[in-house]
Amino acid sequence: MTNIADRELDQEPPRARSLTAKLIRRGVLLVISLACARIIIDLVGQIDWNAVWDGIAHLEAWQLAVLVGLVILRQVLNAMPLVYFIPGLTVFRATASDQGATLMSMIAPPTVDSVFRIVVLRSWGIDVDRAAAGGTCNILVFYMARWIAPLLGVVVLIGVRFDTTYAVVAAGSFLVAAAVFVGGLLVTKSQPLAERLGRMAGRAAHKVRRSVDPERWAAGVASFQRHISDRYRKGVALSIPTLIVKLLVDASICLAAMRFVGIGSDELSSVEIVAAFLVVFPLTLFPFQGIGMLDATLVAALTSVGGVHLEAQLVAAMVTYRVITLGAPALMGALFMFGWRYTLRNGDGEQG
Repeated sequence: MTNIADRELDQEPPRARSLTAKLIRRGVLLVISLACARIIIDLVGQIDWNAVWDGIAHLEAWQLAVLVGLVILRQVLNAMPLVYFIPGLTVFRATASDQGATLMSMIAPPTVDSVFRIVVLRSWGIDVDRAAAGGTCNILVFYMARWIAPLLGVVVLIGVRFDTTYAVVAAGSFLVAAAVFVGGLLVTKSQPLAERLGRMAGRAAHKVRRSVDPERWAAGVASFQRHISDRYRKGVALSIPTLIVKLLVDASICLAAMRFVGIGSDELSSVEIVAAFLVVFPLTLFPFQGIGMLDATLVAALTSVGGVHLEAQLVAAMVTYRVITLGAPALMGALFMFGWRYTLRNGDGEQG
């Protein structure tokens, strides 16, 4: 029965399978979009937008400088795992290439940013296999940190109060982080297992897209295992504390934005703001760092603590946070790309 079903699947026209996959994907995205739109529409209808813009207008030059400085620190910390996983890569070059990849992720389809990073690293004399393995581990540890964030939020808040909802979110998120770590560890410990997992994934992808070669996927995962097996545990041990500091810096940017638009500590404590931000941080999984979804969820969580009268100021703060955290890295990425292209044209870049 299984063999017959497999043959029937294999005989299904690729165009029909491709169309079905696209329809399913678009349907899921439509449902998510409608849900987000409902949340945002409900939120927008209750906001005093004059108060929002008044809050942003009150920002002074030194306050913007503080926010930009914190963003730069965040970006450096975000790129540090590349240094841990790629021997010979400096902090400056890791940070610079990461800004270029960040810009590419904003303007190009998924995976283009990873390809761009590999091209940049290769121009600096780092071979493709090492660059690809390091980039993959960078993604893995960031996913671990993303799902650890809610637990960190609960720890921050526990000295003030215990929130059951936060604790449930933290428990579920931590299981995801642990699964990512264990999965990466198993692959790096055994080359046969790495090849087997790569081949299985390749066969699954082959059913959707006939051009996928399962053996090439197996070889690719095996290559990753060879290049990273001796650095994975040490790299994770260094990366997670670094990324936890990065999360706290990110939360500090949000906290500073709220203080700068006029939300005082007597209205919302710093602990409540930082804890709520960390608990909702997994929503950055969605495009543009979860813009809209994270913002609405965070505003809802904080108004439940501080009161609905803070809603306009909270939205003003999130607008400020988004402008700074999306705009500054994009500008840094653009500056890097111009500089990198210039050095290549003038023959200053190393070729690997």
